[in-house]
Amino acid sequence: MIELRIPTVSIIIPTLNESKNISRVLDSLMDDFVRNEAEILFADAQSTDGTRDIISSLSRNNSSIRLIDNPEKFQVFGLNRAIQEARGRYIIRADAHSLYPEGYVRRCIQLLEETGAWNVGGVMVPRGDSFFQSAVALAMRHPVGVGDARFHLGNYSGFVDTVYLGAFPKDVFDRVGLYDPNNITNEDAELNLRILKAGGKIYLDGSLEVIYTPRNSLAALARQYFRYGRGRCYTTLKHKRMTSWRQAAPVLLIPGLAASIAAGLFFPLFFLIPPAYWMSLTLIGLLSRTGGTLFDRRRLILGTLFAVMHTCWGAGFLSFLFFRPSLRK
Repeated sequence: MIELRIPTVSIIIPTLNESKNISRVLDSLMDDFVRNEAEILFADAQSTDGTRDIISSLSRNNSSIRLIDNPEKFQVFGLNRAIQEARGRYIIRADAHSLYPEGYVRRCIQLLEETGAWNVGGVMVPRGDSFFQSAVALAMRHPVGVGDARFHLGNYSGFVDTVYLGAFPKDVFDRVGLYDPNNITNEDAELNLRILKAGGKIYLDGSLEVIYTPRNSLAALARQYFRYGRGRCYTTLKHKRMTSWRQAAPVLLIPGLAASIAAGLFFPLFFLIPPAYWMSLTLIGLLSRTGGTLFDRRRLILGTLFAVMHTCWGAGFLSFLFFRPSLRK
């Protein structure tokens, strides 16, 4: 009988139609430590582009790679299924749209052991291929776009309230529970709140830079931030707390802009407030130090990107607040 190797680490990657990304994601994660100490679980949400065939082929040649079915499709369900089937002492959450620095998995395990944290992670570094994606990447590294979120800004190492993706001792999920299936777009932050409430710590290593591919259209960016807002509202209602000022600002922005338009019907000067808001963001973008050159064309659309991120996030938050779906028990 062949003895089944017990891995130290289980790397979990949710997938949905990721046939173009699997090879490069694996290449960035793979090193001698991963080959010898890890299993890789792809939690696939019923892909139709050949992703499942690629994973099945990989698993036939490498017993440490497994395909986990996620019939519910949302990644939170895939993450939970994979965690339940994982055999490693540590869980590494990975993303199929990200690329990882050399030695990423080993460094995460070292940090867990050295800091005693219940979750460790690195910095999200957006990097786009197209002009639009590249501009979104700038917006996602700017405080006006993402507030004071340290895993976005990449200027800090130490204990924080959340990180990008995450690495955990598996028994953390026994202590605080799995990802909340009612929270399909803010599951990381909600889990991290439970970790902090249970007395655990979260550690950010600013030198661990994970490359993230932004959305490639304004509509896709708007949908993304609308969903982010809805997910954050669920987390806020569940835990009865806002974790920072950056979350309150876009929520207050929506009624503020609406009130200025309504007031403009009686006092026309109020109609100037929405365009003044946009022009202020545009000026901030133009004067930003982000970008490679003094006349970086991407800065021309930063104001519009900031406005879309703010308003869609706020609208998403308010839409969940006033039109809540039925929740799973």
